[in-house]
Amino acid sequence: MFQGARVSTPTVSEKLFEKLCAVRRVACVRIPETTERTADYRVSLRSLNLVAEVKQLDPSDADRELAKVWGTPLSPGSVGPSDRVQALLANGYAQIKRSSEGKWPTMIVVFNNSGQWNWIDTFAISKAMFGSYGIVLGLQPDQTIEVTGYGYMGERKVTKDTFRSLSVVGVLKRKRIDVAALECYHNPFAHVQIAPSALSELAEIQYVHPNPHARGFVQWEPRKIET
Repeated sequence: MFQGARVSTPTVSEKLFEKLCAVRRVACVRIPETTERTADYRVSLRSLNLVAEVKQLDPSDADRELAKVWGTPLSPGSVGPSDRVQALLANGYAQIKRSSEGKWPTMIVVFNNSGQWNWIDTFAISKAMFGSYGIVLGLQPDQTIEVTGYGYMGERKVTKDTFRSLSVVGVLKRKRIDVAALECYHNPFAHVQIAPSALSELAEIQYVHPNPHARGFVQWEPRKIET
């Protein structure tokens, strides 16, 4: 189960992930390719085995055009690429689900390989996982309009009924040319959870949002986990 090699050439993000595991002295072995799409790696932490799929944002035509004007007066505004990250999660989900067989925790790792304007920050990940964030307005008896709630709303991907085979979303960040760090966002709805103490062998920072789809007034920020 932990042996075998892929034929395909590793991507930029896969090389960085492997380097991170080596630096952290965490065993990381590629899952052999089959006729079905499977996850990339099995990672051996001291207390558990973890199935991991590594995805990256590659430059699009829009990214290439933006690169020509980025940092100049012609540069447009830019926001975190939540929609693109959400697409990576959707693309990788079947792979981790198939490889984990419901027995092992899983992680989809995302990496920005498309330019500094596509920063993947805490808000971008939270929106990609839990949906668009907004406010709820209510008409009061005196005909005034008041804020009656705020929180995560439409375009949800990770819920109590969906994506429950996903344990963690990881964000791989390059600190220097050959040095990477991993930030992890736990799925509070996952069937198989990962103990933060175990994941700290690999992750530099960890977060969790205990109930992102509660009613009423829900803050967008996930809670940083102290390990």
